[in-house]
Amino acid sequence: MTNQTGLRTLVEVQNPPAAELIKSLLVGAGIPCFIPDANLGLLYGGALGIKIQVRPEDYLQAKALLDATTDPSSPPNHRE
Repeated sequence: MTNQTGLRTLVEVQNPPAAELIKSLLVGAGIPCFIPDANLGLLYGGALGIKIQVRPEDYLQAKALLDATTDPSSPPNHRE
């Protein structure tokens, strides 16, 4: 999904610590990312969902990195 800012949603999580962990993973790999409405997610504890977005040209690399570090026994929460 690409939005009007030109960013693509990589994943949507339900809690702020998970969003920050994914952000750290991406930034550590040199992939810039953005969490729109991060403060809103903190206020509501992620009840509304917290999206992590990347540039379209980074999407495939970010998805591969996230897929490689996701526990295969946990349910997928990726949105494309």
